[in-house]
Amino acid sequence: MSKRLQNLICCAVALLLSACQQTHIVFTPTKPPSLANFETPASLSSALPKSGVIIPATEQAFTDEVPASLNLPYQLHREVATQAHNNLNNRVSLAAISPHIPFDNPDILQIALQEKARALAISSADPCLETFSIRVTLHSINLSLACPDYVNHLYNLLLLFWQPDTFDGTTTAAVDIDNIRRQLKLNKHLNAFSGAEIDKLWREKLLGPEHPYNKVLNNDALFDSLNLKQLQQIQQQVAMQARWHLFLPSAQAKNAEFDLQASINQWPTLDKSLLLADKPEMAKPKQTKRIYLIDAPGSVQTQVRIGYALDDAPSPSVNEMNDVANPQPLSPQDIALSCRSLAALMGRSFSGRLYYDLREKRGLTYGIYGQCANAPLSSSIKFYGSTAIEHTGAFVVGILDHLALVKTQSASQGEIDALKTYLMGEDLLSQDNDIQRESQYIHQVATGLTQVDVQKLNAELQALTPARLQQLANGAFSGEPLIILRGDIDRIIPDLASKLPEWQLERVKVD
Repeated sequence: MSKRLQNLICCAVALLLSACQQTHIVFTPTKPPSLANFETPASLSSALPKSGVIIPATEQAFTDEVPASLNLPYQLHREVATQAHNNLNNRVSLAAISPHIPFDNPDILQIALQEKARALAISSADPCLETFSIRVTLHSINLSLACPDYVNHLYNLLLLFWQPDTFDGTTTAAVDIDNIRRQLKLNKHLNAFSGAEIDKLWREKLLGPEHPYNKVLNNDALFDSLNLKQLQQIQQQVAMQARWHLFLPSAQAKNAEFDLQASINQWPTLDKSLLLADKPEMAKPKQTKRIYLIDAPGSVQTQVRIGYALDDAPSPSVNEMNDVANPQPLSPQDIALSCRSLAALMGRSFSGRLYYDLREKRGLTYGIYGQCANAPLSSSIKFYGSTAIEHTGAFVVGILDHLALVKTQSASQGEIDALKTYLMGEDLLSQDNDIQRESQYIHQVATGLTQVDVQKLNAELQALTPARLQQLANGAFSGEPLIILRGDIDRIIPDLASKLPEWQLERVKVD
């Protein structure tokens, strides 16, 4: 071997060795939180165009029809006819809703129903089946078709998914059970790879392992052994437990005539529905100053989840708004208002407090967002985002500082006005979307909200003041937040220990 070649090999080895060495990480320092200024300068206020007050919609998106002479197996909802909602397709949706108890294994049933739609589309020449969509929550399963065909035809297609023999192919196309098992297992591996396991741990630590929401999902043993009989049992249990709601287009739409008697005759033979149980009493885990860490060796980013369960959060007395010494449980109305308004105040993307400070001012993240989860058995507020390894401690401290600041310092009136404009504008935009209108209505049914409740919530939002928002923050953000991080633990622990010395660090392995 020539000397020149030996030198080249030595240089290559040296480069490889140097590349394997881990460089020292310089961690980002913390800074006090900063807020954006929402006040319009006097010099500009006269030149800017004046916008009117945004008022949320007061009318319902659907009208309920209850024929006196017929005993319908579902509750019938007709879309309110407006010019803005006219389109070429008739949208028909059949929703199974369980208000008080969640469905068992809805994640399995979602994959199975999607596989059924694929099998039907392949075996049938009906183009309407290609518009099939499914939206699944723990308390609702909504199947939809959007096609110019007659409404009764679309209704009959949706009923195919709820026939007692729908999966085994006795009367219609059979599903590929092996493919369903493969998809379930693949989703599990993808979730672990993508970091979605952090959300599984979030539910477990926030609600407790025995909470119904943690017992009806991710049945790994069933993923492996699932057969057609078990799949049919899951479907029938949902059908037996559900309250059924049928959403139809406006009667003024083309081909929108609906034969009620024919719909009753076509209704599948289902077991008698179960009596809806009362909400179970559940003790939520008490959060302490503990940060849960999921190890992801080699990760260049840290995923962050920080938030609170709102169900048991105390709230200052409404009659003694400034007295926070005697907290009381949050009322359902306070939970809904605080969840929605505080999630948007802190985490509404570009104009939220966290985004403005932690991204725009300090560059600690590409994005941080707030999420309000207001479900029948649990309400919570969560702030989530990702940050570089060297920013981990500063990012977590920055979020905690803002959670503390909103409880001690009133927001400006300009910020309150901007918050109202965002939330009311968001509500109006959602009313222009068929899917969102329908999803909001189903959520109202699942949570037991009436149109009066919705209007009352909007009225409280319109009347929101800085003092009222601070009161809500003291109720919602009481106690210690739940904090879960996913990243390279060995690299971030020194930073966390130095910036958050009063917090215990606990490694957690997610199954």
